[in-house]
Amino acid sequence: MRKNEYTSLEEFTSQYVGEWGPSDGHWFGLDFEYKGEEYRLHTWNMYADEKDALFGLHHKKTQVGKGEHQYELLGKYDSMEELLESRVIGNRPFSEVIMDDDTVLLGQD
Repeated sequence: MRKNEYTSLEEFTSQYVGEWGPSDGHWFGLDFEYKGEEYRLHTWNMYADEKDALFGLHHKKTQVGKGEHQYELLGKYDSMEELLESRVIGNRPFSEVIMDDDTVLLGQD
């Protein structure tokens, strides 16, 4: 049974354009689960110490020490094409990860 709410890659790409406008269906961040692990896609910088790029993929840490970020940066991308081709999650293109039947969307902001 399909868990993923996205029905097309275009549906996903139209929501993450680098501007926040919920009434237009545009978001800054997406929390999702893939193969039992939690991840976050974030437009622009999630943390002040990151280099500037349009998109960042992060892995949620299970334990966070004092002064540590809750998410570990996996990769930064200057375009949607670079993001979709990224292989930092399970060595699969992100375009496949985000459309996988078992990917669960946990929240958007």
